[in-house]
Amino acid sequence: MPGSGGTIYLDRFKAVHSHDSEFARDRMFAVYGADGFDKGIGNFGIHANYAKLSAVGLGFCAYDGPVTVTYPEAGFVRQFFSIQGRASFTTSHTSASIGAWTSIVTGQSRLRLEFGENYRQLVLRIDLPALERTIKALAGDASDKRLEFSEGEANPSSMSFLRRQVFHLAEELETFADQYSPLARAELERDLIVRFLLAHEHNFSDLLKREPLVAGRSVVERIEAFIEANWARPIDLEEIAGIANVSVRTVFREFARAGKGSPAQFAKRVRLQRAAEFLRSPADGTTVTGVAFRCGFQNIGRFAAEYLRSHGELPSETLKRAQASR
Repeated sequence: MPGSGGTIYLDRFKAVHSHDSEFARDRMFAVYGADGFDKGIGNFGIHANYAKLSAVGLGFCAYDGPVTVTYPEAGFVRQFFSIQGRASFTTSHTSASIGAWTSIVTGQSRLRLEFGENYRQLVLRIDLPALERTIKALAGDASDKRLEFSEGEANPSSMSFLRRQVFHLAEELETFADQYSPLARAELERDLIVRFLLAHEHNFSDLLKREPLVAGRSVVERIEAFIEANWARPIDLEEIAGIANVSVRTVFREFARAGKGSPAQFAKRVRLQRAAEFLRSPADGTTVTGVAFRCGFQNIGRFAAEYLRSHGELPSETLKRAQASR
């Protein structure tokens, strides 16, 4: 099968695995929304996987031989991350090869992709409305201004970090997707959307660089009370800013001034405490992994390390002692 010479990502999310080009064309139309699919000269084989969260989609594809795929306009942005081989993309605005990462490919025009022999990549898709909601919450902008990404090369350091995040997401989904609670999935998606927005220049970037307004201690207290009462819900940046009637950037500033880190860090501390309560009073079948995912932690190793720092012992030790006492 295609991609046999390297790691296959997202293989539990199979979309198109075939050596039949006609079948592959139909599946590419149905799964990915393509409207054109042509194989070149040579052997044909495709190994494509696609995982969809809510606003974020992540795909892996590997081709044995040359293939050309076209897509119509869409309501999301794409970014490609090459793993092996050569490929290029063309829109009405630009044409470029696909390297370690590409510039953002918006859905405002048709897209043409040309893949070479033995090509492999990951592609990130994010719905534009989700990006706009998040960036307006971060910037404290209540206008009807639309999000527009700047043309040109992104910062290499930021993009290198984003590429690692994308590949990490693929590995996490492959390993733990069926165990994630809705909270864990939402937190994973939110973190990636924020990282994506911070990695790229756009027409809200200047607003993010401005010094936020000073509010007061009451902002922190109101948000902490809300998070404690709603710890099992994902952190919604727009919602917590609305509760305090300030911008998200002001929220972050006031948390930092109070020595509380950030709302997400406070939520983590609350969830670690809830995890300890679940482990100290286990039901039949309670596991450390299950408790971690229930409390919004995606990485079990990181959860164990943070739990150890917070409670002075590993979560497995808390659970073992509680089970022994029963």
